[in-house]
Amino acid sequence: MTKLLTLLVGGIATLAAAQTAAPYTDAKSNITFQAYQHTTGYFLGLALPNDPTGNTDVIVTIGGKGTGWSGVSLAGPMKNALLVLAWPNSQAIVGSFRKTAQYGSPLIATGTFTQTLIANGTYINSTHWTYTFLCSKCIQTDGTTFAASANTTVLGYALNSAAPSNKANAASSVSKHTSRGQVTFDLVKARSKDFATWKAWATPKVQQGFQA
Repeated sequence: MTKLLTLLVGGIATLAAAQTAAPYTDAKSNITFQAYQHTTGYFLGLALPNDPTGNTDVIVTIGGKGTGWSGVSLAGPMKNALLVLAWPNSQAIVGSFRKTAQYGSPLIATGTFTQTLIANGTYINSTHWTYTFLCSKCIQTDGTTFAASANTTVLGYALNSAAPSNKANAASSVSKHTSRGQVTFDLVKARSKDFATWKAWATPKVQQGFQA
């Protein structure tokens, strides 16, 4: 019985660790990502340039269903990593960088990194919301994100169907995640010769449908 239990637990752990991203092309922007989709409607995708040498930029798409928040850790764990949180507010998307050294609602993070909207990949419809942006200078060398030269990485995801306490405020506190996990991304497959074209779609200022 003990041996059977060990096998079962080991099998469950293997399944949990086996979550992997797959190719996904957004129907509106036509950007191709390596993306993970959760049963709740949460999704996360990455697109990178062909040559990772010296690159610090990544195009991110993140979204979900309803009015709750979606988040990603660019290093895998929650603590001491560069996090991105986003949620819908009426017909706008609110996004922010966060960091925390302890468990709890993470505080706003500041640095040289920026989020710049890609408008044709950002929308809210009757089924879900999608926020696509150029994450500029987001790939760090201090361990708070994945490495630019890595061929694979594990990113963390988290979500809660409950809206933040103040949806209009990008610094709003958020309730504890109701679902979380880690996903393996193939960064080689996330690289594309079209990255420069997609990057050029990022608008320097927030346009209709986005707040920061």
